[in-house]
Amino acid sequence: MSEPLLEEPFVAVAGKGSQWARRRRIELSELVEESWVLPPYDSAPGLLIVELFQLSGVKPPEASIVTLSVQLTITLIASGSFVGLLPSAVARLSAKRVGLKILPVKLPDIRYSVEIITVRNRAASPLAALFIEQARAVAKSLST
Repeated sequence: MSEPLLEEPFVAVAGKGSQWARRRRIELSELVEESWVLPPYDSAPGLLIVELFQLSGVKPPEASIVTLSVQLTITLIASGSFVGLLPSAVARLSAKRVGLKILPVKLPDIRYSVEIITVRNRAASPLAALFIEQARAVAKSLST
């Protein structure tokens, strides 16, 4: 059984010290030659990102760093040497803490879905139930 918690659009991000952080308007095509941190294009988030570039009429860039680690992605982007794409909530929650800047780039409305998946007719353990309850609360706070 699947319970959708939230659907997040992607946003383009750079470090606060990046040359891109000072711009008021940026086209996705302007960022293509930058050093990118992206997930593998054959992964679930990578497939969405490829679609995002294609819908923008831009060839997906060759990533300088390919990783599924969100923490590594955030850390490298915050260094100011890389740009990337993150789900909106991840970028917003990380912005002040590590020094990310959400860039003013108009992107197609491709959304990253966060869901709880449970096995039908099987009770969750008390710890799993607590985690699910907290995940619902966090998702609710992010969508308001």
